Amino acid sequence: MSGMYVNASLSLIGLCALTGAGVAIGSGVGMAYAAMAEEEQKQQGGSPAVAHSVAEKPARKSRRGFAASNQ
Repeated sequence: MSGMYVNASLSLIGLCALTGAGVAIGSGVGMAYAAMAEEEQKQQGGSPAVAHSVAEKPARKSRRGFAASNQ
């Protein structure tokens, strides 16, 4: 009976190790891709997109409050 518990715990430890390795590889690939994209943008000399205004314009102006009825 004890051997079954040891086998199950080692299986869980192995599964956690594989999951951790997958996360590490995935984050490394993501970091490499981000660095490559940044270097490519520097070589092209492009500047990042800039918003003209941070304030959003309302679609229509309403003089009534939020909970005003339509009557």
